Amino acid sequence: MKRLPFNLCCASFFLSALFSGCVSFERSYPDKHYFVLDVGQGVKLSNQTGNGVLEVSDMRISPRYESQSFVYRTSEASYESDFYNQFLIPPAALITEEVRKALVQSRIFEHVINSSSQLQPTHRLEGMVNALYGDFRSTSPASAVVEIEFFLNKPNSAGTEIIMGKRYSKSVPVSGRSPEALVKGWDEALSAALGSLVADLQSASLQQ
Repeated sequence: MKRLPFNLCCASFFLSALFSGCVSFERSYPDKHYFVLDVGQGVKLSNQTGNGVLEVSDMRISPRYESQSFVYRTSEASYESDFYNQFLIPPAALITEEVRKALVQSRIFEHVINSSSQLQPTHRLEGMVNALYGDFRSTSPASAVVEIEFFLNKPNSAGTEIIMGKRYSKSVPVSGRSPEALVKGWDEALSAALGSLVADLQSASLQQ
């Protein structure tokens, strides 16, 4: 009786085990988690609805933070990107939505629109997100950092008049270094920044 070559025997055993379910190629990876930003109803309302139409342009964001992956600062010069904890959509879009919601709630302007609206704006708000990260340096308490710069413009026949330009930098301590705690901190930091923006816009628009 002839004996099968060793390699053929191994191959036969491998295929038999594979089809019988004894061998599995499934690998276990950490699940991705997706988050959104939500400032809620924390913006102070104006005493009365203002006049004018405010166009809130789509927010721009520093290339350092434009990815959907969370960014952590781990030292003075070191940052890390978290592949498994991400924003549901690009953070610039999330922040744009929250800015518009806050300004609708504030009632400083009669209408708040986006750039695709057919209405003619009396004012235009532009913004740039300069920082959006979790500060997890060992030399300081963990915190959620948000920095946004806003410009309020008024289109006129001569071009565009800049009425106000302000930068808002907020750092909110977080209870732990978990994604959930960080998102809560970002919500609080963004809410504080938008609260300050609303107060400044109210002053600026009343002067016009």
